[in-house]
Amino acid sequence: MAYASIAGMPPVTGLYAASLPLIMFALTSSSRRMTHGPTAATAALSAATVAPLVGRNPNHFVIISSALAIGVGVILLLAGIAKLGVIAEFLSGPVLTGFVVGVALTIVLGQLNKILAVEVEAEGFVREVIDLTRGLHETNDASLVMGVAAFVLLIVLHRVLPRLPAALVVVVGAVLVVRVFELQDVMNVIGDIPRGLPGFAIPAISLTELGGIMTGAVGVAIVVCGESMAMAKSFAKPHREKVDANRELIATGAANVTGGLFGAWPTSGSHSRTAAAAAAGQETQVANLIVGALVLLAAALVAPALRNLPEAVLGAIVIHAVLRLIRIKPMRRLWERNRADFAAALATFVGVLSLGVLAGLLVGIFVSIGALMAKAARPRIVRLALDPATDRYREVDDLDREVETAIVDGIAILRFDSELFFANVTALTDAVDAIIEEESPRAFVLDSGALNRIDTTAAEALDGLLGALDEQGIELLFARLKRKPASDLARCGVDVSGRVHVRVSDAVNALRT
Repeated sequence: MAYASIAGMPPVTGLYAASLPLIMFALTSSSRRMTHGPTAATAALSAATVAPLVGRNPNHFVIISSALAIGVGVILLLAGIAKLGVIAEFLSGPVLTGFVVGVALTIVLGQLNKILAVEVEAEGFVREVIDLTRGLHETNDASLVMGVAAFVLLIVLHRVLPRLPAALVVVVGAVLVVRVFELQDVMNVIGDIPRGLPGFAIPAISLTELGGIMTGAVGVAIVVCGESMAMAKSFAKPHREKVDANRELIATGAANVTGGLFGAWPTSGSHSRTAAAAAAGQETQVANLIVGALVLLAAALVAPALRNLPEAVLGAIVIHAVLRLIRIKPMRRLWERNRADFAAALATFVGVLSLGVLAGLLVGIFVSIGALMAKAARPRIVRLALDPATDRYREVDDLDREVETAIVDGIAILRFDSELFFANVTALTDAVDAIIEEESPRAFVLDSGALNRIDTTAAEALDGLLGALDEQGIELLFARLKRKPASDLARCGVDVSGRVHVRVSDAVNALRT
């Protein structure tokens, strides 16, 4: 119900999102331990995606959110059927790190106005901070006291009695306090909650709305896919269990379609729920079937009893849940280990705060792809020389020798430590030209063991390099060239017959003789 407030949905839809999607996921997932349901990230993403589409009709929010869940589910189902589970690997860990921290701060800020009972109409993190600061004089003292008390109680219960369902205890206690002291008139409460099971309905949307929904659904599906896959693997690994990525896409897609047809917003694999279930001893999806059924029972029987639940308490529950996501240590670790990964995480974090949740995610993805392309365009090309101690060819740097002493009998030996394609073939030709200009070798040996395929652009560049070297009387031989890249060259009309040798030493001996 607290996550429903993040998604901009009625509180009861939180029960729908935590039940029927979970039951469908339990019936179709390959993971034994994964738990599915509402998460802070997907709730925030859903709200950010739906808000611009609703416009001046807030009553349309539930319909658009449900349609978004169906759209996300359809995309994931199609991806699973097409066996595109590998796409989950493209949402890198650093991007997820920056994204989660940014979303957590955004959510905390959004819940502070519930605890303070201050209206915030601005959009964007910085503007919301300014708006909230200006409205502090309007703070509702009763709401503030209730929210702070609930937050402190949550912290104490989690530390002293970790197995106790702290949020449930706080909710029941807050409802009793409001009812006994008749505080519903001095603070905001969630109000009437309809009793009963969710009803089946196909969201009635226009073709214009469908285009915007499916555009946003792509971004939400990427996040859901990345979160769910990473989580399923992390919880399966300690038990040496295998997770079928394509089946997980189908299960997650089916869960979202089910949720959307029964009035829920997009849902995903939940780290906090999965961790809690694992700590309680869950080992199969039967536990999730039971949980889903119990939540439906709660929606049917006890939901109306929560009408006096203060919104400040819901805000405190959300803040307590997402504060654990604001971790500085992973960001600091990225800075120490890989500056490019840190840049991707930081770009995502700043993007989420300045541009919004979905736009920030896209910024992080583009930065990651850009860094990957930049790395691919600057391949590692190393010089090799003979190690007298082992009679093997090793990197010159490892042998503690100067590059100038690496040429023996006028032969320069290079190893290309990357795939060879259109973006990096120029680096190879430039390296060869530089060696010719500085050292004037009579021949080259190219250790091609890292090549698995060669595209047409790279093949044409290699053909031009061979022709240019032949004109200068310089020979080029290939060592350890695999069958696939050799056939790629042949298909492009590049003749390397007589130039290919099994080992580097074979190519060097051929040149010497």
